[in-house]
Amino acid sequence: MTKLILVEGLPGSGKTTTAVFIANWLQQQGRETAVFLEGNLDHPADFESVACLDAREYASLLARFPAEASFVQSQVIQDGDDHFFHYRALQQNYPDLAEALITSLAQYEIYELPVPKYQRLVRQRWQRFAEAAATGNPVYIFECCFLQNPLTMLLGRHDESVSAAESFVLELAAAVRGLRPCLIYLHPGAVRTTLTKIAGERPSAWLDFVIAYHTQQGHGKAQGWQGFDGLVQFYEMRQAIELALLPQLPFPGVLVQHSSQAANQSQIADFLARIFPA
Repeated sequence: MTKLILVEGLPGSGKTTTAVFIANWLQQQGRETAVFLEGNLDHPADFESVACLDAREYASLLARFPAEASFVQSQVIQDGDDHFFHYRALQQNYPDLAEALITSLAQYEIYELPVPKYQRLVRQRWQRFAEAAATGNPVYIFECCFLQNPLTMLLGRHDESVSAAESFVLELAAAVRGLRPCLIYLHPGAVRTTLTKIAGERPSAWLDFVIAYHTQQGHGKAQGWQGFDGLVQFYEMRQAIELALLPQLPFPGVLVQHSSQAANQSQIADFLARIFPA
């Protein structure tokens, strides 16, 4: 039985709405679901606002914050030489925690680490998730963490080669193959039109951040892409890579072309009915 559904697409393509629709559809069929949307701090396969320090970095942290040392030691998740902190969750759960400590932990954010360490940690995380999910009942529904996050990190942040980024995504696909996953890819149409629409719907700070992230570092900077036009160029590139990856995945997927919400959901429901026969 399929235990993992991946929902992917560019910003504004309707990923969140689709993930919720899938969960509702499965629940109507009597299936147990576990939905993890973008930004979920408890994600079982991806890292969301998680820091990873090695033994030396962890010792240095304790030395810099002696007053908080006991608390830090109570919150660390140690795995060999890796010391993990869910630093944004800590900030939410302990609002009086020293801001300097949160800032120090954020410097070791996994999505900001050097590529080899990032890849090792993410690969291990997906493998362990697959092992755990294989013995449970829920159908997991993940939004954007399978294609978007690795490609954004490797290309947008670090300007890795396209082939290296594709290879890493295929490694993640192999890690979860035993869950018999499927992928639903939302294609909203012209990238510029989609981004223009969503820019008018979201706070200006969101647009400023994504423009800076994708044009002032990594591949965008190397290409000399600037401003909103540069953001469009990056997302056009990313979408082309994602579409090229779909037929290479070792599990089924469906490409949902831009249409009305009702038509899109009807296509998705037909696909799900083949994956989850009555």
